[in-house]
Order: sequence, then structure tokens, then C-alpha cells
Amino acid sequence: MADAAALPLPRAPALPRATPDLIAPLCWAALVVGLACRLFSGMNAPLWFDETFSAVIATQDNIPHLIRWMLQELSGPTYYSMLFAWERIAGDSNVALRLPSLILSIATPLLILWRGHPDRQVRMIWAAATALSVIGFDSATQARPYALLFLLATAQAIAFLRLIDRPDLRRAFLWTGISALMVLTHYHAAVICGLEGIAYLALRPKQAIRTWPALLPLIPMTAWMAFHLPFILSFTNKDTVWYGTLGLDALWLIPSLLTGLAWPGVILLTAMLVSFGHDLVAARRGKAAWPYSAGQTALVACGMAAVALVMGIGFIIPSFTARYILPYVPALLAGVAFWIRRMGKAAPLVAAPMLCLMIGSAAAQLAGYLRNPQDDFRYAFNFEQPSQWIAARGADRLVLLWDNPTAGLNDPDGHLAAVGGYFLRRDGHDIGVTALPWPRRGDPNRLLLDLAGNRPHGAILWAYDASVPGTRGRVHPWAIPHIDPRWQCRDFGRAPITMLACILP
Repeated sequence: MADAAALPLPRAPALPRATPDLIAPLCWAALVVGLACRLFSGMNAPLWFDETFSAVIATQDNIPHLIRWMLQELSGPTYYSMLFAWERIAGDSNVALRLPSLILSIATPLLILWRGHPDRQVRMIWAAATALSVIGFDSATQARPYALLFLLATAQAIAFLRLIDRPDLRRAFLWTGISALMVLTHYHAAVICGLEGIAYLALRPKQAIRTWPALLPLIPMTAWMAFHLPFILSFTNKDTVWYGTLGLDALWLIPSLLTGLAWPGVILLTAMLVSFGHDLVAARRGKAAWPYSAGQTALVACGMAAVALVMGIGFIIPSFTARYILPYVPALLAGVAFWIRRMGKAAPLVAAPMLCLMIGSAAAQLAGYLRNPQDDFRYAFNFEQPSQWIAARGADRLVLLWDNPTAGLNDPDGHLAAVGGYFLRRDGHDIGVTALPWPRRGDPNRLLLDLAGNRPHGAILWAYDASVPGTRGRVHPWAIPHIDPRWQCRDFGRAPITMLACILP
């Protein structure tokens, strides 16, 4: 007898004729607004601190140097390898380095429209919610791995749905292949990939055993991680942690990611949880069948469990920042689409208010981008503007201090100096850069002045975030002109960020 799991799923009941006429235009409007938010979210902003690492990696001279740098980065090699190849074609201007992320971000909702789900309305609502997800806006214009991660996480969610509902070797290979690329883009993706693997074993044990060759894509992933994880684990030492533990206010993050605004997200999540609870009780009592497929249920459950696990650990030990839950967001957004499609039977217009709120929130963000582009945090947390200021004043050498507990790690290859001097090199200035080892004690003002010396045309670049525990600038804020009035200084940061550039004329 054929395996029931291989049978095609029953199609959801058709919605009333008027409903698609309302929802479809809203979904298309959502896609347009989401595209505009990506295009105007800062393509021309200065490269911020983390993006500068990407730029330095992309401009390495050869593959051995590329590998050496990738082994000293917190993310995996997938994105940096792509950016390294792209830089050979397009160069290393800010727009060129960001263009791959923009293309990948735009491609994410289009992938859902194309292959996201057999049901057209599910595809449209899922694509609209993805297009309007706030976490996708900034990542679209950053030379960082997150737009690629969002695309891969979305593709992996689609592959997992197909695998659970109709398991075979081809679908298993597709899911493990995308999962391996996800993990090698950012290691936090391993959480949801692992949970989905457990769900596959639990829900489809026979098929999971038969499709064991699909584990082959995990071999190169494991090999890379064996070399890279010792460096990653060095960041778990107490004296190099730059996060704080989470407070209850962090719980607002999840609804904000789904709808752009916290309160609409709270209302949406509350309605979804009440509906899920009602359906679960009805199914347990035999009054109605569970209305979601095994794949839909497993995907959303794994996404929720991944968020709960990573954020839960963040409440106990300092280990969390908002972008770490990005690989789990596609599963949650898929859950929104499944729920709205399900609710269409009893309340056909339930999607309209939610989509209108999300479109309105995204439109407000777009207005902010257009009205005040320099409110972008990248204008306050970059080496680009201070470097231009220093070069314009005739500096011939630079002393750099990245004042952060992570700078306490060994840096035998001089990576911090390379990052600090990137914009000077890119603009053709032959200025030597010396990185001051992070001082665990003492006043950085005097240490920087001592290292810079008294010879004219020396420059200092001191960057710190006063909100980070352990930062020396919290205890000894910058006071170089007060110690030696000959020095001219300008702070390009914005509280709590300091990006101090100084020069001795």
C-alpha cells in the first residue's frame, strides 16, 4: 500500500470570490513598498564597522589570504567567498559591495512567489509578509551575510515543507544542501537546521533512514567547522563578551519583526496562539481535524523553538543580538501565511487589516529613510568619514584603537590595523597604521598619545561603544585635546558610539 505521506495534500477550501480581489492588490502593494524600502535604506551610506571587515576580506590578494581572513571571522565562508569573487568583477566601492545583498534581498519574496507553496494565496501572503519584514530592510543594503542568510533560510523553509509532506531522496538532498550553505553562512542557522532534522526523524523515520545519502552535503560543512569553531569559541570567554544578558523588553523584538510595529505584532501573535490552541483542543477531542499539514506544523514549531532556545539562552548568559534570530524568521512568516489562509474560511478579510498595518509601518520607515537618511546608525559607526578627515589634514601615520573586549583576542596577523587603514588604502593614501593592543587597564587617552608620539602629522582613530561593559572609554572618555591642546579632534559618532579622529598638525 502506498505510503500516505506520499499522497498529495488536500487543497484548502476556496475563499469567497471577493476575497482574492482584496488580498491580491494588498500583497502586490506590499511587494512594491518592500522593494522601495530596500532601495532607499542606505545604499550610499558609509560602510559601518562590520561592513569594513567584509570589504577587507573581499579585497584580499589571493585565495590563501582569503581563507586566513575567513578563519578569523565569526560567520562562515559562504558569503565571503561570493563577495571575494564579486569584487573581482565590480570593484570595492560601497555600492558595488552592497549590490549582492540588495539583489538577494529582492530575490527572497520573489522566490516565495515562484515556488513557496502550491496554494497561490499562501505564496502571496508569505511573500508580502517577507517583503515587509523589518529585518530585511537594513540587511538589503549591508555588505554582510544577512541578506544571503535570509534568502537561504527562506529556500530551506520551502525545501523542508516539501520534504516532510512528500519525502524522497531528491528533496532530502535539497534540504540538507541548503541547510549546509545556511550554516556556513552563519552558525546560528544550525539551531533550526538541527531541530528540523529531529522533526524529520520523528515524523518520517522510515523515509529518513532510506534517504541517509542526503547527509553527504554535511561533510564539507563539518570539515570547515572543525577548523573554524575553535576561533568562534574563543569569543565565549568572559573577558571577550560584548553583549549583556537580555531583559524582558527583548520580547518585543519578535512581534516587531513580523509586522514592523510591536503592538500590531502582539495582536497578531495573540490571535494566532488562541487559534492554534482552539484547533489543537478540537483535534484532540476528535471534533475537527488538525487544519495544517505535517510540514507546515513542523516548520512553524521548529522556528518557534529555535527563537525560544536562542533567546532563552540570551536571558541566562550574554550571547544574543537581534540579527541572530534572522534564520528563524522565514519559518515564523510562513506561519503567518498558513494561519491567514486557514482563517480565510471563517473570516475572509482577516488578512486585510494585518497587511494594511504592515504596509503602513513599512511606508513610515520609507518616509524616514527619505526624510532623514543620516539617522542611519552607519553614519555614526564607521571608519570611512574619520579616515577621510584624517587624510585631508595631511596625516602620514595612524594609531588605531578598537576599544572593545573582543579586541583583547590575539591579533597576530594585524587584522585590526588592516581594517582601520582600509579606507585610506582605498583612496590611495600610503599611511602606516599601528593598532594599539586593547588596554585592560589604564587610560587610553595617554596610551594613544604615547604611541602616536610628538612628531607632526600623526593621527589617532579611537572607536568605542560606551554601552558595552568592559570598554575602557566608559571609564576614561576621550580627552586628548585637554591633555595636549596641540591635538585637533573630532568625534564622528553619536552617543553611545564614539568615533574619534585626532591629528597633530
